[in-house]
Amino acid sequence: MYKEKFQLDGKVAIVTGGSRGIGKAIAEGFAEMGAKVVLASRKAEALEEVRRGIEARGGEAHVIPTHMGDMEGIGWLVE
Repeated sequence: MYKEKFQLDGKVAIVTGGSRGIGKAIAEGFAEMGAKVVLASRKAEALEEVRRGIEARGGEAHVIPTHMGDMEGIGWLVE
């Protein structure tokens, strides 16, 4: 029922802290609703694991290792 009211097809979702915990769950949920997910965190290896899981379930995800305390990195992330 919630999928009928909350679709993200054609949208891009940037999820910071997407390598574990709440960030990972949010990324997986966005992907399930049809969003292309951009995973951002300092933990590149963990992000790759999340990406593989999303893609295994038919979603699309991209990994951008980024330190959110680095303003230059943040600018590059949203471009």
